[in-house]
Amino acid sequence: MSKFKAKDIWTKIKEFFWITVAGILNATSLYTFLNPSKLIAGGFSGLSSALTYIIRLAVPGVEYDQLMSIVYFVLNIPLLICSIVFLRGDFTVKTVYATVVCTAVLAIFPNIGFPQFTDSRIIAVIFGAVLIGYAMYIASEFNGSNGGTEIIARIVSKYHPEIDLSKVIFCANFLITIMGSIIVIIIEHENAAIIIYSFIYVILGSTFMGMFKRGFNHPQKFMIVTTEYEQLIQDITTYFKRGCSCVDISEDPEEPTRKIVVVVVQYRQRVYLKQLIKARDPHAFVFVKDVYDVFSRPTFNRSYKNK
Repeated sequence: MSKFKAKDIWTKIKEFFWITVAGILNATSLYTFLNPSKLIAGGFSGLSSALTYIIRLAVPGVEYDQLMSIVYFVLNIPLLICSIVFLRGDFTVKTVYATVVCTAVLAIFPNIGFPQFTDSRIIAVIFGAVLIGYAMYIASEFNGSNGGTEIIARIVSKYHPEIDLSKVIFCANFLITIMGSIIVIIIEHENAAIIIYSFIYVILGSTFMGMFKRGFNHPQKFMIVTTEYEQLIQDITTYFKRGCSCVDISEDPEEPTRKIVVVVVQYRQRVYLKQLIKARDPHAFVFVKDVYDVFSRPTFNRSYKNK
């Protein structure tokens, strides 16, 4: 029992360590790359940036980064309360913690003179997107989030799982980015190109998150309709060192027997599998689908290798 408790405690420590990293990366992306270029992110980060510019009109002497950290946290408070009420559990605790970490880091960076990148907007966009994408990936992998629209998505999906939230979140981010960029253009007299740079940041951030989640050698599922299924299964088992499924299909009894062979391989192995299929059955009908997650075997890409 004591061993189990010790292992459980160590797991929680590791999870909160990575949630801390996610909060720091989120703050670094905003403070180091996004804010100096006066770009607007999607979600509540972008909303915080836009409101900060407006508030500074009334209080011009306030430091932008310090004020933004306060606005960011205040905006997230209602959502964090909703998460506590409607979601509770591990996700809420980690989301609250990640938001506090991000807010604290945003407030600390100006006081310690943490560097800000101002040389190139496009470089700031790329590196900022990599950081925010990795931050979102880490948070989601350990059942947490960086707050904002992710909390809204969780609450809605809990009570209405049939709703496609990706389109709703995209539209919300689109509107926040447009409105926030217009505010910056008016108040800071910036070029309209910041709208494009802001959109690139939002799109790249989501893209990088997907890349980190899938991996750079993500699996692909091959479905092969063939008459040479016995030989093909043997080849796949021998060459790729893995099993595959064989599915019967209805067809004309006068035609040769065909079956569907289903196998999942790494992305880099697809070329070898295609060559194998062409050599064994050039007339096979094959279609391929990307596999975005192999959750029952997290070491899939490391454990299964071809010769």
